Amino acid sequence: MSKRLLGYLTIERPKRAPLQLQLCRGLRSAIQDGALSPQDQLPSSRDLASRLGLSRNTVTAAYDQLVSEGYLESRPRSGLYVADRLTFQTPVRQPPPRVTMTPRVSGPSPFRPSQPDVRLFPLAAWNRMRARALRQHGEALLHYQSRLPLGLPVLQRALAAYLRDSRGVDCAWEQVAVTSGSQQALYLIGQLLLRPGGVAYVEDPGYNGAKAAFSATGARLAPVPVDAQGLAPPAALEPGSLLYTTPSRQFPTGASLPVARRLALIQAATQASAWIVEDDYDSEFRYSSAPLPSLYSLNPGGRVIYIGSMSKILFPSLRIGYAVLPSKFVEFFEALRTIVDDHGPLVDQATLAEFIASGALYAHLRRCRAAYAERASSFCDTAAALGLPFRFAHTEAGMNLLGETANGDERSERLRQRGFDIPPLSAYSIESRRDGLVFGFTAFEPSAARAALRKLAGCL
Repeated sequence: MSKRLLGYLTIERPKRAPLQLQLCRGLRSAIQDGALSPQDQLPSSRDLASRLGLSRNTVTAAYDQLVSEGYLESRPRSGLYVADRLTFQTPVRQPPPRVTMTPRVSGPSPFRPSQPDVRLFPLAAWNRMRARALRQHGEALLHYQSRLPLGLPVLQRALAAYLRDSRGVDCAWEQVAVTSGSQQALYLIGQLLLRPGGVAYVEDPGYNGAKAAFSATGARLAPVPVDAQGLAPPAALEPGSLLYTTPSRQFPTGASLPVARRLALIQAATQASAWIVEDDYDSEFRYSSAPLPSLYSLNPGGRVIYIGSMSKILFPSLRIGYAVLPSKFVEFFEALRTIVDDHGPLVDQATLAEFIASGALYAHLRRCRAAYAERASSFCDTAAALGLPFRFAHTEAGMNLLGETANGDERSERLRQRGFDIPPLSAYSIESRRDGLVFGFTAFEPSAARAALRKLAGCL
């Protein structure tokens, strides 16, 4: 037996891999790399077992495995040989990719935007609802349910009732499509409504996920300026185009779109047979007044497609969003959803339906509003006391605060090097030259936020 072959047959006994598997791998590699050529004879099982310190049964089992895979062939009264007509390309060994850090599960760094405080989430109540859902639906939740690409009907009904009561979205439950987060809803809507060369109007600055979803269709992005009152409605829209907006609280500036501008958008969309996509991503969190009515409520059954997410108000890894679709689009959206992932996580959907129906969602929102209102006030007071060079214009709602300032890019990079995750406003812009940093504050308790702000002041 050649020394080269023995080099492939190193057996490591502390390894978790069974000895038979290690031997199979070694012999397979030797054949693939040419250390054993077609028609070469293998050592007898007794000889190889003696050389490697293995039992003869282990070697025999490894040989039998390679015969069944076609690497070896048995010749009566002669022995085992490498199978004829085996030709392998010499593998090109690629160096492993360089990884600057090992990914790990962790919480958000200060002050990463759009992060709920998952410590406020009632996990015990959620687990009770999960057990209740499993008792109610049984093993059906564990099967494929390809007939339900738009979600469990019990969740569609619960979401329709919730949106009607809290957001003024008056729709049939069959119009509610449950998606894997609002990002999937944006992607599917883009695929449904846009074509290469079409126009997608987007807020500038605005949400990058929407830009990516619409760009993937080959459509042209048309940036629309955002001012102190939110998106400034274009005088006219391209026929058949799409306009994306976050009217309740513009992301990332925090401005709220007044009624006059909402009506102007609807009129422009109606005249151009265009569609408005309303992203109501954190409308539940208003601290000085009741949540604003949705844009959809001004044009029910009209030109507005309404989307939202439970990931922002419950916990991000839930990955459940929704879209309220015009009835004529439901069938087409359903077909697209089937292509993407057949259906969503049914156990989580059934649990969420129970969570809403039990009233636990409303109680959780009340708790979060109270906590986040305190955190917004504490954040702004601390920033003012420290003399930080930021102006916070919209502090009455939402999960983020735009700190207007000069040299936002430079300051964001300096803070990133010190462990902060505070993107500059330019990261969300296409043509806009507005300057500032986007702070998330909801995931951080007041004491932790104050300590982080003091560190931030030292960095600046």
